[in-house]
Amino acid sequence: MSNMYKTETCDYAEPKPSSSHVERKDDLEKTGTIDTIAQTVVSDNIQRYIRRQFDKKLLPIVCFLYVLSYLDRGNIGNAKAAGADKALHLNSSQVRYLRIKNSSYKLIDPFSGLKSSTLSIFATSCSNGPISSGKSSRPTSTSHWGTAAMCSGLVHNMAGLIACRSLLGIFEAGFGAGAPYFLSLFYQRKELGLRISVLLGMAPLANCFAAALAYGITHIQTSWGAWRYLFIIEGLPTILFAPIVYFFLADSPGTAKFLDTPTQTTAIERLATRDTTAKSKVNWKQFFAGIADYQNYIHTIIHFCCNYSFAGLSNFLPTIVADMGYTSINAQGLTAPPYFAAFLLCVVVAFVSDRYGHRGFIVAASSAVGMTGYLILTLVKDMEKTGPRYLGIWLACCGIFPALSINITWLLNNQGGDSKRGAGLAILAIFGQCSSFVSSTVFPKTDAPFYTLGCSLGAGFTGLIVILALGLHFMLERENKRRDALHGPIDSEEQIDVSNLGDAHPKFRYLT
Repeated sequence: MSNMYKTETCDYAEPKPSSSHVERKDDLEKTGTIDTIAQTVVSDNIQRYIRRQFDKKLLPIVCFLYVLSYLDRGNIGNAKAAGADKALHLNSSQVRYLRIKNSSYKLIDPFSGLKSSTLSIFATSCSNGPISSGKSSRPTSTSHWGTAAMCSGLVHNMAGLIACRSLLGIFEAGFGAGAPYFLSLFYQRKELGLRISVLLGMAPLANCFAAALAYGITHIQTSWGAWRYLFIIEGLPTILFAPIVYFFLADSPGTAKFLDTPTQTTAIERLATRDTTAKSKVNWKQFFAGIADYQNYIHTIIHFCCNYSFAGLSNFLPTIVADMGYTSINAQGLTAPPYFAAFLLCVVVAFVSDRYGHRGFIVAASSAVGMTGYLILTLVKDMEKTGPRYLGIWLACCGIFPALSINITWLLNNQGGDSKRGAGLAILAIFGQCSSFVSSTVFPKTDAPFYTLGCSLGAGFTGLIVILALGLHFMLERENKRRDALHGPIDSEEQIDVSNLGDAHPKFRYLT
């Protein structure tokens, strides 16, 4: 590893990390083996260098892909506000059907977690399937969903729009659950919260950008229709970005071309837990352990509640603002500031969570803010009080997005091994995404302008998150204390092999 610290690779000079094998003779009789792992000491300077390389050359590409995906998938609400429903003669039930149709493809997401070796867990073409391998599928998938998004602006009836939105959903399937999972292969547990929050914070940022873009596009006065320009202009960047995905996005720490070979090795060794299962295979023991783990079901219910608001805000916020008495153009502009504030709050909350832990407290506190916002929208029924109702929208946005991002990070932190992590995300995606269907049906046009049913359900769901997050926090805290009492305290920097026991390993401690 002597080449690892050359000047051209790093801006510092350090001796190579020292490694020593440590036999772990805990109570592992049930495995029939005594696991060993090389304890590699990686200096803070090297940690910062590797982290900085991932932050500069990996994270921005994944985040921009997330923005493009969200723009292309979530613009149906903005298009409706821009006049698509009138131009295509769509009634409220048909618009609702389109939202449900698009949401249904999220159910393909779970399979993205079953294979961790390549980025294709979330960027695959339809023909290869959602868990296929191979770099060649990356630009194919990205350009295909961009093309489907653009074609939505060329349709002339309901059937054409359904076809385009269906293809868009198929080509994007697997991205939602796969992207956070992908980042967990590169970053340590204590680093993951910030990066996933930045990634998922792209959703409100994309909404902010989409709202501002829609505000500008809807000023285009042509007989063709501003909503058509909206679909086309938002779909084109996705096609143009496909070559960058192909050439510059790494598959794993061990294949990152922007690191030299010794640094690639260190990037793998610095991870707190290691799974020696072959990356081309699923460890079925871990997978079924994930299916049986109660934590995953609590996280899934939390995600169900978060995703209800997530999908509801994305699809209906422009309409809710417009029904406060604003024109559709001004409504597009007024939805941008709450989304931008939500993005900033995602980043701030992630910094706090990674530094101090207590992810359960943070999820609960964020959800309480969101619940307050929904309660305001539910209880204030005076059209003259647009100020309090607009405040409710701010609180709902600023509460739900941080809770959603930290909840997914929390799940990834506490699953031992890649296959168990994939199982956890599979459960979360299968059941947690189902609330998208609910949110697509409980904001009917007949409930305008207050949408009492949809907002009251939002208040109830966010209140449930508070209870679940606090309950899981204290359960995990109790389990950590139990393990400390049985096996003694541990060094938080110690690396452990989770291939056999996963997070049931005596030296594994949960992040609470």
